Amino acid sequence: MNLADGIRAVLIKEAGAAQVAIELVDGGYSGSVAGVAATSTDSFFFKAVGVDSLPANDYRTEARVARAIASRVPSPRLRFEEVADGWIVLGFDVAPGIMPAEPWSRRQLNAVLSMLDDLTGVLTPSPVAGLPSLADRMRGRSTTWALLEGSGHRDALTVGDLTKWEQQNLHQLAELERRSDALLVGETLLHFDLRHDNLTVDDNGAICILDWGRACTGPAWADVVCLLLESDAGMNDLNRAFLGTARGAAADPVAVDSFLAILASYWRHAATMTKGVPGDLQQRRSASADWTIKWLRHRLN
Repeated sequence: MNLADGIRAVLIKEAGAAQVAIELVDGGYSGSVAGVAATSTDSFFFKAVGVDSLPANDYRTEARVARAIASRVPSPRLRFEEVADGWIVLGFDVAPGIMPAEPWSRRQLNAVLSMLDDLTGVLTPSPVAGLPSLADRMRGRSTTWALLEGSGHRDALTVGDLTKWEQQNLHQLAELERRSDALLVGETLLHFDLRHDNLTVDDNGAICILDWGRACTGPAWADVVCLLLESDAGMNDLNRAFLGTARGAAADPVAVDSFLAILASYWRHAATMTKGVPGDLQQRRSASADWTIKWLRHRLN
């Protein structure tokens, strides 16, 4: 992929050198550009996206959060935020370490869960003002159960596509879905996209949290749920791992059930949206729906 002239100019300026080696990495599904820029004495991670694209607001949020949590949370330092030739360009210190492996090892998973508990006091109340709430983030995305109960379908998804357990418990799922706005309240800064590829672990076991673009405010335990569901937990017992954390132990059980219900609502529908969606993302969405329903079924039974 060719790097736009505007992005290249920003990288050269921020590097403070005429000779800058640029190595691009996979930018994910958002149409963004990412990589590492290096001189003979320094290097930094960069990412860029079009100012008029849907992910642009996430970039702005990520920069705001990075400034607010600097030196308080183990997360790469923001070096710059610039707009050039229709691109938002962010630069960060290179995160130390590597991504945790999937499926999670019990040791690494417990280390991340322990870190989240330790950060609760730092992130509550949220050090970033004006962020959307967790309910705001999910609003309009999680109406699957109510629509299926009311009309029997949501777009291409029908009641007949559901598992037997989902069909038998559709009313309860819809009720949990409808109550989510009132239940998912809190003032903790949430990452809301915690998964293995938004974390790094170095040789000493130190953990670094990446990419705060989906940040919001809500109950502290919600990030524990996201972490357990958005990466392959392997043989780890999700409910036991959740309740073994301080955040999880303090959670309102009905609120947790409601959150699981709306996550499953979102993923069950999203898994049917195949046009223009890469196959691995489709599989991830379907797996996330299955994991979420399995956990919720265990809790409700």
